[in-house]
Amino acid sequence: MAVDNKRIRIGVIGFGTIGKYVVDGALAHNEFEVVAIFDPSLLSVSAEFMSAEKYRHISLMASANELVAYQQVDLVYIATPPATHIEYCRLALAQRKAIWCEKPLSVDLMAAKKLVEELEASGLVSAVNLSLASSPILDKLVSLTMEEEHGAAQQVEMRFHYSEWPRHWQVGAASWLSSREQGGFLREVFSHFVFLQHRLFGEMKLTNCQISFAAGGCETYVMAQYLCGSLPVRVCGGIGGVAPDTNEWTLFTDRRAIRYSDWNKLSMGTQESWWDVDIGQVGSSVLLQLDEVAKMMRGKPHKLASFREALAVQVVVEQTLNSSC
Repeated sequence: MAVDNKRIRIGVIGFGTIGKYVVDGALAHNEFEVVAIFDPSLLSVSAEFMSAEKYRHISLMASANELVAYQQVDLVYIATPPATHIEYCRLALAQRKAIWCEKPLSVDLMAAKKLVEELEASGLVSAVNLSLASSPILDKLVSLTMEEEHGAAQQVEMRFHYSEWPRHWQVGAASWLSSREQGGFLREVFSHFVFLQHRLFGEMKLTNCQISFAAGGCETYVMAQYLCGSLPVRVCGGIGGVAPDTNEWTLFTDRRAIRYSDWNKLSMGTQESWWDVDIGQVGSSVLLQLDEVAKMMRGKPHKLASFREALAVQVVVEQTLNSSC
């Protein structure tokens, strides 16, 4: 149900690193009001939480059920570990609340497919937080790849490297981010680049893969090949050694290369050199996403990732993680 001429009231499930980031963004956005939060870790420190001026008017809920049933909530934002996403989406679905869910959609493909079908049949407003959807970088890449002067696409390479996993700013979520069940850089980072690839060239199909895992933990190395139609895509990623993080997507054409790197940088290259592509002021990722969430909630066209798109991303990631080819 679309929200018309009032502030959009968000109820948040999960107040970890990403949940807090989005809550703080929503508090700074003039179209939103955060009215309720549920996170088990907050129940024991409720007085401390409420003493912070910016959170003082937010209601702390005793359960996710209580939050989704709260009459003041227009939109349920889910920012919990991946294995819980479907459960919380179903709670919101049962209460006919709009849903904005973190990626990855789930770690269970069959359950995710069923949820997507139920959401589509319900007609409820819903989206998944794949943040590149609202980025000017994606818009620029779409235009660059359509311009004939840049040549015909020949292949894509993605490269990822991390000295440690989880990264230092994620230590609070290390218990699940380092697990094989829910964590790893393929779910956390590669998924963004799969979404990017899908928006640009269509869905990826796995053709070959080598993957290694830490004992009792997430992946430490992957070398994989895919096809987007007839376009080859190669992926290489690993953990270990000391260096800055590497997050790169490169399109090679018959005339030049187009590279997206470091989350906010575009460059082009020839045999002679690389040069930066001006994309102007990118702005805050969370505020850009919230702009699109506001459009969605008001029944306007928006750029957000649908649950169907997020499912297609999840299929690629989970097939890679479970590959024996």
